[in-house]
Amino acid sequence: MHGKRDRRIADRNSPGSTEQKQDICVLLDHIHGFYKAALDRLPMGAVPSLAPRLLKAGMPFGFLDPVSNIIANTVAYAPSPSPGSDDEDEEEAPAPEWILSKIITDTSDRFVFELPLCRHRSHGMTIARRSLDGLVNFLTTRFPYLYAREALSYLLLSRADHRAAVRLIERDRNKRRSASTITYRTTMVALECAAVCARHPKPNVLVKVSLITASRLSDVTTLLAGQDPLSRATLESLADLLKQEPASMDDPTMLSLDHLCGKEKKKNKKRKRSQQTSESIEGSRPHKRRLGPQLTFRSTLSLKLLLLGKIHAHYLRALAKLPRDGLRKRHHCSLLKGGYCYGPRDPVSNIILNTTWYGSMFPTPQKFELQFKVDMICTRMLARIECCCFYGLVTFLRACAPTITEHDAIWYLFRSDANVHKAIRKLKKRGHAVCDNYQDAYRQAAVVSWHVDPDALVKFATSSLSMESDKLPAILRGTLTNDCS
Repeated sequence: MHGKRDRRIADRNSPGSTEQKQDICVLLDHIHGFYKAALDRLPMGAVPSLAPRLLKAGMPFGFLDPVSNIIANTVAYAPSPSPGSDDEDEEEAPAPEWILSKIITDTSDRFVFELPLCRHRSHGMTIARRSLDGLVNFLTTRFPYLYAREALSYLLLSRADHRAAVRLIERDRNKRRSASTITYRTTMVALECAAVCARHPKPNVLVKVSLITASRLSDVTTLLAGQDPLSRATLESLADLLKQEPASMDDPTMLSLDHLCGKEKKKNKKRKRSQQTSESIEGSRPHKRRLGPQLTFRSTLSLKLLLLGKIHAHYLRALAKLPRDGLRKRHHCSLLKGGYCYGPRDPVSNIILNTTWYGSMFPTPQKFELQFKVDMICTRMLARIECCCFYGLVTFLRACAPTITEHDAIWYLFRSDANVHKAIRKLKKRGHAVCDNYQDAYRQAAVVSWHVDPDALVKFATSSLSMESDKLPAILRGTLTNDCS
């Protein structure tokens, strides 16, 4: 646990590394391809004002495919007269080659490989490079504990399509697709932060366009489909559509990002980038199998923080179940000292069980007992016991399965909701050799968890394992009732 950490795939993205520079070059190639496709579809000659608008605000993130996002964001941003005005006829349309030269990023500039870009240098970068910063920022803002280097890896795997990257991250983090609305705050904040990071001149316009395209997905995709290049009349219709107000925040048509991606793929099969990404992942496997800890890029530090988040949630549930008066008078002390979440049952029951057992076995001396009821528990003290549990869980699992790495143990525990016995069952299903004698595992876990008497905890835990499963909840309820009385 405390030795040299295992090298992970995500380590290839360390700051300034050769691998990170190569990854950024590959991602920029994908983004340049999006802009080339958008230029082929936009009537630059017929609408000269599209060129400066594209170079300022045509960014590939939103709720459509990257190319359609570039088109929609370009049309919606109108600092100059709209496409239907007569003033545009007096302008001279720039050549597509000139526009593309302003988009293609010069990779000989060493500052291009900074992640994120320095604020005073980002204004001089191309829109393609700024868009890459926006894509990374979108993912790191939307997902807690996701680092920029890890987000870069997910974008590389998804070919710079942030919608596919979102699905990969949610699959890795064991999140099920829900019917939550698109107005979920993290998604909208992530969009605005991405626009600000990419130096969009009007971030609120990009967010509004995203909301409109989400609420009127059928109309937008109908306008963008079947024309190559798009006609001037189509652009005018699209501009009018994007000027409307988005649907209500509570409208059931404001679907989740994943659901929108699925609908959009069905309506436009020619642009199934996310599906191609999935095929490229699945193509290397002869048959469908369960996900393993090596499938995609996962940072060990991110997994640690995510697992700690799950452990923290278990403690909050346990605090809610403990009797209020007993918690304020005596249980808070035993919980912070020995209320570990590993044991014979689920994490919440283990916390309650270990808390009451510790309080009875190691009572606070009378001279140190508080003469009042506590009103709160210090978050730092709670974080300490949660960290002790984290090390105890990982040590327990690795003691039962010595062949797995620290990273793999954290991953299995995360996928098992910090339930070590559920993680052991998952290991067995994947063919790992697992020891069924938990006595040594409990001893090692108690030592790394800083328990005052590891032998006593081992004896209690092993005796609880042999106890009939239907008797333990009754004993637990009786202990809590007696403590309250």
